[in-house]
Amino acid sequence: MSLEAVELIINSVSYYIREHADAETKQPFINIVRQFIQKVVIGKTPGHQPASLEVHGQLASILAAMEATTIMEKRFEALTRHDYLEKVRTGELETEAKKQKLLDAYAEELPLKRLEWPSAF
Repeated sequence: MSLEAVELIINSVSYYIREHADAETKQPFINIVRQFIQKVVIGKTPGHQPASLEVHGQLASILAAMEATTIMEKRFEALTRHDYLEKVRTGELETEAKKQKLLDAYAEELPLKRLEWPSAF
C-alpha cells in the first residue's frame, strides 16, 4: 500500500470520527492514538524559532524505523550506482542487454533488502 493511500485512509477515518461519531464510537480510536503517542514534550528554542517537539511512544519508534529504512535505501542505491559505473568502466556491460539485466537484478534485490532492514533495528 502506498504512503498516499495510507494517508487518505487515515484522513478519512479521522474526519469521520471527528465530525460524525458519538463519544462511544470515538473512544476506541482515542485509545489507539494514546497507544501510539505516550508523551509529547514541547521545548523552547532560542529567538523566534518554532518550538521543538519530541514524541515518545510507538509512533516515535515507527518514525525512526522509517527514517532508518530510507537511509538504508539511499545507501543501497549509492552502492549499486557505484557497482554499475565500475562495471561500465571495466567494459563488463558492453551491450544494452547486459546493462538491463544488471539493472533488473538490482530492482529485484531492493525489495528483499527492505525485508531484512526492519529486523536490523
